[in-house]
Amino acid sequence: MIDKTTSKDIFIYYLFSFCLGFYIANGTTVLFERVLGFSYSQVFILGAFYMLMFILFEVPSGAFADLLGRKKTIALGCLLLTLGAITSGLSNNFWQLFLSFFLWAAGFSCISGASEALLYDRLKDEEQYAKVLGKSKFYFLGATALAAIVGPMLFAQDFRYPYLFSAVPFLAAGIAILFFSSEDIKGKFTLREHLNQIKIGGQFAFKNKFILWAMGALALTFAIWYNLSNSFQPFLQDIGFTIKEFSFLLPAIFLAQAAGGFFAGSLLKALGETKIFILGILLFGISVGLAGYLGIKLSLVFILSYSFLLGILQTVISVYANRHIESSHRATVISVQSMAATVSAALTLFLFGFLTDKIGLSKLFIILGGLALGVGVLLLIFKPRETSDPPVLDANRL
Repeated sequence: MIDKTTSKDIFIYYLFSFCLGFYIANGTTVLFERVLGFSYSQVFILGAFYMLMFILFEVPSGAFADLLGRKKTIALGCLLLTLGAITSGLSNNFWQLFLSFFLWAAGFSCISGASEALLYDRLKDEEQYAKVLGKSKFYFLGATALAAIVGPMLFAQDFRYPYLFSAVPFLAAGIAILFFSSEDIKGKFTLREHLNQIKIGGQFAFKNKFILWAMGALALTFAIWYNLSNSFQPFLQDIGFTIKEFSFLLPAIFLAQAAGGFFAGSLLKALGETKIFILGILLFGISVGLAGYLGIKLSLVFILSYSFLLGILQTVISVYANRHIESSHRATVISVQSMAATVSAALTLFLFGFLTDKIGLSKLFIILGGLALGVGVLLLIFKPRETSDPPVLDANRL
């Protein structure tokens, strides 16, 4: 039975997720860059450098959250996103947009590790965490779907509006999370403690076989997702859809991912973690490859399938990873995982950014599907076996 205080915190987390997900420019970012005159190579290169920017902020922000507080770090992240939305919307060329992306990277870094750590330690129940996290992703992506309707409409009025209006929900998300009642960290921040926190979290992330496997699974799914997020908008145009139709296409894609997150907890309980990983990873790669192989409007079915599976895998990977992390270093270790994922996304974006102008988007989808399937099979083969007493972080042994 969930008490009233916990119920209130869950509601606030859902509200925070919804506001954070109402990123109005999400469905028009590539179109914005194309209006500014960017080539596909420039779009991919900018995306790759954006991912590399996370290296500067991911782990330090996670350590900051573990030492000084998750709520404060999340609220700071929302403020940085607010400023990022405004500066991006006012950009006129490649380098102005490039510099504005530092704010986005810093903002999302502050939120990524801290938000999961805040929720997991508040609930202290793996099954409940899976359900709440999955539903929070549903609200996040449901808001993204609504934003995908609003975004193209605003874009049609002025291509800068989607970015500029995104500042409002980001600011609201930061205000909402401040009402979350649980905050058990009251440490004193020092540079020495901060560096030590980064060291311990980093060592554990790369030495613990369970965290290392989860890192690989996250890196794979994130790299594939990020490459597709930089290409599926023009891909939909290439296979015959119009920008006006994006008003229902993009919401459908986001809602499919939201549905995956929403049902992840129930599927995890019904099928078990192992079957979820096997079916999810294999079908994930197949769906991406088939979308590119067909190259017609029917490809949308496989894009929706990939999105649904992504929602499931993101939730289950989070549950798997958090099970093996001690509370006092949770945000730091999660941030190390996120940093590894962004590096993998950046490296593949550099590669595929140069290739896409030459081979076309359909072949890119086929290559990404093959990559997801090949690496996914290797991950499943080398997945470590669980024990009855999963190892947790012990700073004295590092």
